[in-house]
Amino acid sequence: MKDLFRNLLSIRQQRKPAPVGSVPAVGIAIIRGDVKMTVTEPISRDLWSWMVLSGWRNVPVKNDRRQYTELPDGLLKQLIDAAPTERDAVHARIMAKTKEE
Repeated sequence: MKDLFRNLLSIRQQRKPAPVGSVPAVGIAIIRGDVKMTVTEPISRDLWSWMVLSGWRNVPVKNDRRQYTELPDGLLKQLIDAAPTERDAVHARIMAKTKEE
């Protein structure tokens, strides 16, 4: 009901980016804009620092009702296996897959 009310009166406010959290555990969801990925493999602190700089964040609320494009599970493994110098290219391919769907 609140959602309808906010839409009718055009009182929506753009949310600020979520704060940077600690390295997410396996099974936790992370988001970047309107894209959501479930952590299926342990993420190193170095990779998480890089992902934070690329815009990835922990989901900021327990019951997040926002609509996201869910990424397939295997894509995070590709990013983990990529060399640090190749991460940007692999990340670009991953994000391009969200636009295809």
